Amino acid sequence: MDNNLISPLGIFTWTIVESISIVAILGNGFIIVVCGTRWLQARKMIPSDFLLTSLSISRVFLHLTFGLSYILEVSIGDIFMYSSAQEAINFIGMFSSMASLWCASWLNVFYCVKVTNFANRFLLWLKPRINVLSVRLLGMSICSLVVMSVPFFRSYAEEKEWCNLTRNLQVNVSKIKACKDLVLIFRRFQLIVVSMNFIISMIATILLLTSLWIHIRNMKRSGIGAKDLSAQVHIDVMKPLVFYIFFYLLYFAGMLNLASGYVSIFDPMELLSDVLLTIFPAAHTIILLLSNPKLKALLVPDNR
Repeated sequence: MDNNLISPLGIFTWTIVESISIVAILGNGFIIVVCGTRWLQARKMIPSDFLLTSLSISRVFLHLTFGLSYILEVSIGDIFMYSSAQEAINFIGMFSSMASLWCASWLNVFYCVKVTNFANRFLLWLKPRINVLSVRLLGMSICSLVVMSVPFFRSYAEEKEWCNLTRNLQVNVSKIKACKDLVLIFRRFQLIVVSMNFIISMIATILLLTSLWIHIRNMKRSGIGAKDLSAQVHIDVMKPLVFYIFFYLLYFAGMLNLASGYVSIFDPMELLSDVLLTIFPAAHTIILLLSNPKLKALLVPDNR
């Protein structure tokens, strides 16, 4: 077991990670149950529910693997570390993380196209087609995710084979460290996927915020006033979008920190990145629960 993991900072980190993971699993589980119930009742699933369900399923796997990894590293670190079980958990967690980003991105695009009212030819063409396109784009993105990962898995397999062949030979310290941190091979792959999704999500969210703000400004000019119910609804929608941008920026900063090449496994900076990478998907789940009227009504019933 690494000393950094059982240090005060390490204990504090995995306590936070486990707590966040539990909250996120419960929140995403709730979304899955609600959307699943609607699907069983209607015998079909609308695109927004499909994207929400896909996002929640991927995040349940993400938080389960992330939380389980920390528990096993703390409890049976010497047995678990560098085992095939750790490999499987790391790969499932990595794929779930990347898949959840694509789900979140296309969900953002879906809401952006549905809500924005720009007089743009492309957006006007896209509005009636987004129901079908969003689901297809998600499927294409997951397929591209698998294809993009092939070269990195090949490099991983080659490096692992070399490490197995030279296990009993005297090699330099840097090579020994590289063999222990083989998972770092995928950092560049993760950064590419995260960067693509960050750009897509930011564009969609900023367009949506801009559209809502322009609508509120036009209402003020027409004399309706910002205190009008419709204007207040728009403001209430804008608040979670701002929080979403904030937490996504933290997530992206954590990913940049990991991909910098100066952070190794169980390094204090890596522990900080773990917290940042865990907070965003959990915070986004809470934002979805509180900003979606149907989900919020079931989660927090109005007894008036």
